[in-house]
Amino acid sequence: MTHQINLFLLLFGALQGWLLSLWFLKNQKKKIANLYFALFLIVVGLQLTFKFITKSWLMENTRLPYFLSYNLPYLAGPLLYLYVAARKRNEFSIAQLLHFVPFVVAICITLGTVSSWTFPIRPHPYTHAALQLSSISIYAILALRLGNPLLKNFIRAVWIAESIIMITLAVMMMYYRVFPDIRLLFLSLTMLIYWISYQAISKPDLFLEVPSTPILSILRKEPKYSHSSLKPEEALRIEEGLKQLMTKDKLFLDSELTIDVLAAKLKTSRHHLSQVLNEKLNRTYADYVADLRLEEARMRLSNPQNNRFTIAAIALDSGFNSVSSFNELFKKRYQTTPSKFRDQQPGQMTA
Repeated sequence: MTHQINLFLLLFGALQGWLLSLWFLKNQKKKIANLYFALFLIVVGLQLTFKFITKSWLMENTRLPYFLSYNLPYLAGPLLYLYVAARKRNEFSIAQLLHFVPFVVAICITLGTVSSWTFPIRPHPYTHAALQLSSISIYAILALRLGNPLLKNFIRAVWIAESIIMITLAVMMMYYRVFPDIRLLFLSLTMLIYWISYQAISKPDLFLEVPSTPILSILRKEPKYSHSSLKPEEALRIEEGLKQLMTKDKLFLDSELTIDVLAAKLKTSRHHLSQVLNEKLNRTYADYVADLRLEEARMRLSNPQNNRFTIAAIALDSGFNSVSSFNELFKKRYQTTPSKFRDQQPGQMTA
């Protein structure tokens, strides 16, 4: 019974991975980031598919593809990094294909090992796993250093799940008959797929990179909110209410504040609030709130009376829920770190 449940979970993970990849391919819209993400999901779908099918059947009928599948982890790292990089710069170059050289080399080694023709290199399964772990770790670090705070949890989740799979593959190669149900660990990929699905539903813009201007709007030369029902007097009311809540009442100090909560307090819809922010303030909600929080933190750091507070405390009191994201945004905005900024203020004590 437990074995059947494991198979069902693997199957559901594989199907969900394929459906997600098709959805991202459909919504590519000339964004290379969406293509890389779809390819990453295809790789995960293939990994789950090969572990759902009975190994004995694979060995008898598709021996070569099955052994080639052990090299799929070499694709996870490059696709992860290229996806995050493409979120910052929507460009493709031939040089990006060099990231897939280790995968091609591993395929050649596998072909030489499994086929009839001799090949001089036959790496030990643990050596193979170590190389794969090194690959995913290096690419995860590179992706994290690109500085997209929204994707950090995703990058870490991919690194953990794929690391588990790499170790599992090595153990399966060495001790399959001793541990026949070790593919249970592949459920980490199923969990990853459904976590991505949940995040994609709850935060539609988290993974999908969309064009800055809709294609239909370009063809028709229509403003973004050309069909909005928002009247000028209502827009003015929302704008005035927004100034009251954010600049006077400082509602942005609440780290749990969301655009839906703010819209409810203004007694308007999320769509109309976004329209006012875009048309009147030329800001998205996230940028608008981040600007207010950064300015608040800057003022607090400039005040010598706040020296007794740590930078982390000031960041949290200013509305940020992550000190690391505060440091990144502060440095990007003011070209210096919060600690250096504080040290440069008049009246600061120096060692």
